[in-house]
Amino acid sequence: MNLSERIRLILKENHLKQKELAKELGVTESYISAILNERNPRISQALATLIEEKYGYHSGWVLSGTEPKLKIAGKNRALSDIHQRAILQIERLAPEQIRAVLAFIKYLEEAELEGGGEHLQ
Repeated sequence: MNLSERIRLILKENHLKQKELAKELGVTESYISAILNERNPRISQALATLIEEKYGYHSGWVLSGTEPKLKIAGKNRALSDIHQRAILQIERLAPEQIRAVLAFIKYLEEAELEGGGEHLQ
């Protein structure tokens, strides 16, 4: 998987448009376009680190495809990619947003107990 394919995957997995990614990273949309169209086959370590901080993709994976793809979140290394991505997203939330997430999780747990789990399937 080359850089263009890795950036496309980041866009897809985060439901982002090129313009949104460019704005988040502080680069131009044409810079992202050049990467996606393979006119620019490399990015800097600093930009890869920024992608790691903002989206949770390990900078080594962004730069060269070296696994692991995702920065390890928490102590449980056996977590699936989706679990790791969820934890990484939560790490970036403000305290009031985390309280809302916890309230939603509590609601899901209560709904599962009341319905014998059938609400979550």
